[in-house]
Amino acid sequence: MQSRLLIVDDDSEMREALGNIFSGEGHACELASDAAAALKVVDARTFDAVICDVVMDGMSGLELLDRLRRTHPALPFVVITGKGGLLEAVDAMKRGAFEYVVKPCDADNLRRIVAEAIENRRHPSDALRVASPTPAARERWSLIGSGPAMRALQTTIDFVARSSAPVLIAGETGVGKELVARAIHARSERRDRAFVAMNTSAVPQELLEGELFGHVRGGFTGAVQARRGLLTEADGGTLLLDEIGDMSFGLQAKLLRVLQFGDVRPVGSDHVHHVDVRILASTHRDLPALVKEGRFREDLYFRLNVLPVLVPPLRDRREDIPALAAYFLAEACRRAPTSPVRSIGRDALAVLSRSSWPGNVRELASCIERAVVFGVDEMIDCDHLEFSPDAAEPQAPLPWPTPEGAPWTIRRLNRAYTDWVLAESAGNKELAAQTLGIDLSTLYRWQRTQKD
Repeated sequence: MQSRLLIVDDDSEMREALGNIFSGEGHACELASDAAAALKVVDARTFDAVICDVVMDGMSGLELLDRLRRTHPALPFVVITGKGGLLEAVDAMKRGAFEYVVKPCDADNLRRIVAEAIENRRHPSDALRVASPTPAARERWSLIGSGPAMRALQTTIDFVARSSAPVLIAGETGVGKELVARAIHARSERRDRAFVAMNTSAVPQELLEGELFGHVRGGFTGAVQARRGLLTEADGGTLLLDEIGDMSFGLQAKLLRVLQFGDVRPVGSDHVHHVDVRILASTHRDLPALVKEGRFREDLYFRLNVLPVLVPPLRDRREDIPALAAYFLAEACRRAPTSPVRSIGRDALAVLSRSSWPGNVRELASCIERAVVFGVDEMIDCDHLEFSPDAAEPQAPLPWPTPEGAPWTIRRLNRAYTDWVLAESAGNKELAAQTLGIDLSTLYRWQRTQKD
């Protein structure tokens, strides 16, 4: 079946070039010189995907995306952004864009993205199918999900991977911070060099310096032979320092010198050598709060927080739970090949999607692993699911509050109603935004301002 594409760009040469690329692939292409013309065309004809530049005279590509998300929510929207357009790309993904490309466009990459968009448009139910993960999913370090929050995270990772500057990865326990770190390394120019990960909270603080910096023979009691240290082992590559918030204050000062100058001095040695290591740090702790309490060095915090990456909790990306469940089911079946379990029932999948998951993705994986290992039927149903007490029940919808005392301000009423709609939508921000009649970026902005 011939696909119909709408190409929107106020640059006539770029518009014609894109039209030639996809016409040559057998697609029917409609060209629009601005967003206003695109809106008229979309109202008159049906399209399989939209390819649109972000920066245009008049209405921008992001404004067009917002308009089409309200009127044609299932229409895939591919964004084209200029070099350095990290904020634009992330914003577009949060607003619901299918994918983004950066100028100058790689034609093969753009063809692949548009093909995926068309396939997703024609077979939307495929995202709910419980099946083995694709090789591409494994290559992306199991960062499963295509919802707005996950697409925004993937976009951030792509941009961060271009640099060698330090990265601070923040997020709750179990969200997959190490997977994000591995994805950054895998997409960087250091991908062919070592990736070394260390949980700083798992090593006694008195031994941590030797683990990181290495030591010479006799450098301390019990040092019967020299050791290189993880910073040296990761030379030329990437070192992940997990749970950096638990590192001792004294060792933080020595790490700061590594970040500033690349200097490493093994324990017990008088010699300093230089390393070229990209430092990624992760934590579930509130580092700014630790800085205020005097438990984390402010200068180290600012040195690490050059490129911040926030990994969203599972409750903020419930739309990804079916795909994650499919992935974990396949992995659990691989580890327990004699289990009869092969699928997850629709009702069980609905329960998984509604549950609160305080332990995030890690807890979801454990729940499915138990269902597979102890399963006696081919299909997992609701009775086979075992939750932690906090995850067993979804967060109860908030009753619509009735004003008490003095009349409410508009700000308070807006905050209460937004919270109520989010609760009624089981935390699904896309659904909540549709119910509220606003775009997703506006909902994110409301939540940020309400916290201030």
